[in-house]
This record gives sequence, structure tokens and C-alpha cells, in this order.
Amino acid sequence: MLGLIRRHPLAAILTIAILLRILAVIYAQGYMAHDDHFETVRIAWEWRHEGMFFEDGSLRWEGKPGTGVLRSVVYNLFLLAQMKVTAALGIEYLDIHMYFDRAVHALLSLLPILFGFYYLRRETDSGTALTGGLLLAAYGMMPFFAVKNLVEMVSADFLLPALCLAQFSMKNRSNALAILAAVLGGIAFMIRFQAGLALIAVPIAMVIQSRRWKQAIIFSLGIVVMAALQGLIDIWSHGQFLGSISNYTAEYRNYLAGNPGPTPTIPGPWYRYILLILGIMVPPFSLVFVGSIFGREVIRKHLILLLAFIIFVAVHSIIANKQERFIIPVFPVLLVLGSIGLYYLYRNGGWYFRWKGLRAALWGWFALINTALLILFTFNYAHRGAIEPMIYLNRQEKVEGVLFDTSERKKWLPYSYWNYRKPESVKLTPQYSLQEAINAGEVKPENPPKYIVVFSDGRPDRYIEKYDTYLGDYEIVFHGKPSLMDFILNRLNPKYNHLNESWVLEFRTTQD
Repeated sequence: MLGLIRRHPLAAILTIAILLRILAVIYAQGYMAHDDHFETVRIAWEWRHEGMFFEDGSLRWEGKPGTGVLRSVVYNLFLLAQMKVTAALGIEYLDIHMYFDRAVHALLSLLPILFGFYYLRRETDSGTALTGGLLLAAYGMMPFFAVKNLVEMVSADFLLPALCLAQFSMKNRSNALAILAAVLGGIAFMIRFQAGLALIAVPIAMVIQSRRWKQAIIFSLGIVVMAALQGLIDIWSHGQFLGSISNYTAEYRNYLAGNPGPTPTIPGPWYRYILLILGIMVPPFSLVFVGSIFGREVIRKHLILLLAFIIFVAVHSIIANKQERFIIPVFPVLLVLGSIGLYYLYRNGGWYFRWKGLRAALWGWFALINTALLILFTFNYAHRGAIEPMIYLNRQEKVEGVLFDTSERKKWLPYSYWNYRKPESVKLTPQYSLQEAINAGEVKPENPPKYIVVFSDGRPDRYIEKYDTYLGDYEIVFHGKPSLMDFILNRLNPKYNHLNESWVLEFRTTQD
């Protein structure tokens, strides 16, 4: 088996990558964070049902108060196009459509695997290309991220190929490859503006490493053209040339460390991403893997990738808002750089070459932890307890009114899975109680809602008693269970990670 893999490394890598992603398409349902549903899928789903623009011509996207919509519409248009395809095939339920969505994203995620493999085979040897390709294909969280609507991951699908093509352009003096690198880099930038931080490194590294002024200028001009194209799209969508970018920069000036502005979503010290990178690559293996990328030969021969990675991480480190997913765009770059670093570390005949037992132990420990992560994430139905009640309601014949009770703590609800019927519901929050909803006339005891969905970390017995007092008799008809990862994350950090458990209650009508 090992001999067959070594003889056909790319076929083996792609087979493993595709099989893992098929499993993720089937089992890794749901959304990981707020942004990979509410700023992506939900927006596109609204566009499909109600159109892209309001009657006054403004974009149907809530945006940020005072600054407006911070994103390009390019990725959401891509999602809308997928929805139109499945609608033409007769698919009306979002949960069914999402299988198609995940499959398309799984195919996109093969791009960095292919380019990473070819880069490593060209710059190192076949063994290193096999190792790096397997890391890109089967690192613990990669199949899970591959099928999500995270703009960070989708931009990564284009960013690594862009950097690889830039390296090939520099070495071959190829203007055509420089243009293609700029196009792919521009797409990565349109999807996630921060990807532009990594692209800044390309012309600088071309000049420093090989004095390739011509290719550096061509690449830079290509990026300018792609940015101008984004600006033209923004005239149509945002009503202003480069409107999304200007909104974004206006908002994120407030997030620079030390700048008194809005409280960051998740604040953190400047070194958080350094610790994160070392943690996700599994210490103590990560100390060797990450440390190797700063070797002399990596700096001399692979400056485009290295400088792109350093600039991206450094700039994010000085921004006060630090969320783990922000580092995803350059994570495939790190996997390639680390593979290169270990290649040189081994070839130079130092301790990494001589101490075979230690080398085997480090890789064995990494493989063990990685396998555990791979199983946990690939089969993880994220926010299952938030989504399944919506699907349950969507399959009922008569749903004349729903009360969503999130009074235990604030929660975003994925109404899109309820076939986009948010106006037919009332939502209770920590700031809006059942009594207040009754006083406002939104909930009528004489005509109680047929269904109540309770989001509670545990059985909703105390809620049922309250509903019995105010509205009438209700019984549990469906339990939205949390996924295993939801359960684990809730135990690790209940402040930021809800259990995502839910209960659907149905009103019991009195029979004469």
C-alpha cells in the first residue's frame, strides 16, 4: 500500500481528500460561526426570495450602523447562483440545497491541495510533496472548513494558488503566470479583503529574492485591475466606487490596538495568533514545524510564501479584534512552509536527521491528535440544535405562528431553514419577556402560538410551567440535540459557546 502511494502520490492525496470531503458534505452540516451563515447563506437566501435590492435601491443587507455593508457582494452572488441552480432542479428546502453547496465548496478546496503539491514537488522532492499534500488534504479541521461558507476558507482556496503561481512566475520570468497569479489573488481579495495583506508581500519578495522587477510590476498592476473591478461592482451594489472597501476600512480603523472605538467582538493580546498557530499544529511537534519555516534556506528560496504569512499574521496581531478563524486564509500557506522547513531541516543532517526516534515520536503524536480532530470535525453537525427545529417546522403542514424563546441568552436564529418565514414568528430575548410580548399584543393568550421553540441548556420544564400559566397546555414534540463538538465547546467555554440544545413544544388543543 505504501509503495503504491509513493508511486502515485497525487492520486493518493486526491483520493484521501475527496473521500474525507464527501464525508464532510454528508455529515458536517450546519454553520461554524455567525458569519458563515448569517452574512453569507442567509443574505443569498433573502436575495433569492425577495430580490437583491430594496425598493429604494439600497442593498438588501443589514450592514453595520454608521458604516454600512463591509463586504463585497461577489461571494454572496456566487451562493445565489448556486441557489438558482438547485431551484431550477426543484429544490426548495435550504437544508437540501446545502448538500449541493457543501459539495461545490469541497471541490473548490481541492485547489490549494493541487497547487501545494505541485509547488512542493517542484521546489523540494516527491516525499515532501506527498507529506505536504497529505497535510493539506487531511489536516484535522480542513475537510470541515472546506465545506463551510467561511469567507476566510474560500479565500484560502485561491490565495495559496496565487502565491504558488507568483513563485513560478518569478522563477520562470513568466508574465502570463504573474497575470494569472494576480487574477486568483484578486478573487481571494474580493472574497476576504484581509487576503490583500498577504498579496502585498508578492512584489516585495520578487524584487528582494530575484530582482524580478518586471513580474513584480505586472503582478501589482494585475491586482490594481482586480481592485478596480471590485470598485465597479461596488458602484452597482453599494452605490459608490470601492464602497465596500471604504466601509470596511472605516470600521476596522476602530479595531487597531490602542484605538478607542467599539469593543472588539473577541479581544486578545498581540501574541494570541502565535499561540493559536502553535496550538493547532499540536505541540511539541508544532515547535519544530513552525520554527523550521524561519530557516535560512526557506528565507532565501521561498520568500513570497514566508513574507505573505508573516505580514498577514503580524497585521492581524495588532488588531484588537482577534477571532481564531481570521487566520484561516494563510493556514494552507503555513502547511506548505512547514513541509519545506522540515525538508531542509532533514537534508541539512542536523538533529532532525540523526534522532530518528524523536522524529518518529513527534510525527506519531501529531498523527494521533490529528486523527482525533479529523473524526470530531468531519462528523460535526455544527449548531445542530439551532437548525433542526427550523427544519422540523418547515416540514409541518400548518404552522400558523411560532414563539422562539431565547430568553436564557441572546441567540441568532437561522430562520432561513424555516423556509424564510421569520415574519410569522415572535422572539423572546433576555431583554424582551413573555409578559412584555403579551402586553405589546404580539402574543395573544386567547390565540396562543401553535409552536414554541425553547433554546435551553437542559429540559425546558420551568418554561413549560410558565407557558401553561400564560398560554395553555404544551407538550414536547421534538428535541434538537447538540452536536458532540457543541457539547465539548460549551464545556470548555460556555460564555462564547452555547450548547445549542432546543425543544419544540406544540399547543394541545382541547377535544370536545
